[in-house]
Amino acid sequence: MEQFVDHLWQSACTVALVWVLAALLRDHPATLRLWLWRAAALKFLVPFSLLFALGAHIGFPVRHSAIAPPSAAVHAVDAVMPVAAPAQTYAISGLLLGAGIAFMSLLAAAALWLVARKLRQTRAQHAEEAARIEADWNSAPPPPGFLKTVALAGSVLVLFAGPTIGGALRDRQWRQQALAIDTQSLRAARITLTERSWRFGDRTEVSATAHGVAIRKINLQDLVALVYGIGEFEVFGGALPWLESPHYDVLVEGHVGEPAAFDPYSLREPVTNYLSQEFGVAIRVNGSCQEPCLNQQSFTVERLPWKILDNSAR
Repeated sequence: MEQFVDHLWQSACTVALVWVLAALLRDHPATLRLWLWRAAALKFLVPFSLLFALGAHIGFPVRHSAIAPPSAAVHAVDAVMPVAAPAQTYAISGLLLGAGIAFMSLLAAAALWLVARKLRQTRAQHAEEAARIEADWNSAPPPPGFLKTVALAGSVLVLFAGPTIGGALRDRQWRQQALAIDTQSLRAARITLTERSWRFGDRTEVSATAHGVAIRKINLQDLVALVYGIGEFEVFGGALPWLESPHYDVLVEGHVGEPAAFDPYSLREPVTNYLSQEFGVAIRVNGSCQEPCLNQQSFTVERLPWKILDNSAR
C-alpha cells in the first residue's frame, strides 16, 4: 500500500510538471503539448517503481565491488527519496496510511480530471493548427527556443533517469552492506578442497546458500582472482604449473547473510589463510603481502599495477 500511495503522489507531481511545461510551450506547436499530456496520462499506468527495479537489475557500475558509489550521488538520492517516495521513506502505517490513501486518491482524481480536460483542449488546438498550416504553411507556430528545449529535455531526463539511477545506487548499497556482513561472518569459515577432473570447456560455478558457498571446478590461480575480484590474467605466480592444474571443488562452511547478493570478495581472508597454511602461498596486493605472510619464501614475480600472486615452492 505504501508503494500505491507513492505511485499516486508521483503521478500527481508529474501532472504538475507537465502543466508547467505545457504553459511554457503554449506559443509553440500543439503537438508538443499533446504528447506531454499523453505522457502524463500514461504515468498513472506506469509506476516509477518499474524504473527503480530496472536500475537495481542493471546495477551501479564500480571498478571493484569493494568500492563505494560516489557519496555525492548517494546524498542526492537520500535527499530526494523523502519527497519522491514519502510513504515508503517514513514507513507510514495504520490510520496515517489510510489518511494518505484517501488524500492521494482525491489528488490523483483531480489530476486525472485535469489531464482529460487538457487532452480534449489540446486535441482541438492541434486540429485547428493543422488546418491553418494546410491553408498557409507560413502560419505554423515557431519551434521552442534553446532554454525551453533544455527545460523539456531536462525534465524528461530527470523523470526517467532519476528513478533508474536511484534503484542502481540502492542496489549497490545493499550489496556492499551484504559484503561487509559476509566478510565478518566468513572470516573463520572452514574451507575444504576436493580435487576434481577437468575438461576443456568446463566452467567455474559459484553458488551460495545461507550455510556456505560452493565453488566447482576451479584452480588455485583462478580462485585467487575470484576472491580478490580481479581477472584471471591479473594473477601471476611464476612458472609453477600446479597453480593452473589440478582443479578443485571448494566448499566454504559458514553463514551467508544474503545469498542472492553474495560477493566472492568476502572470501579473501579465509582463502588467503587457507592457501598460506596448505600450499605455502603468499598473496601480494600492489606489492603488499597479505597476512599471514611469515616464513614465506617468495618466488620472483613481475610487478603489475593491480594484484599479484607471489608464491613459494610447494
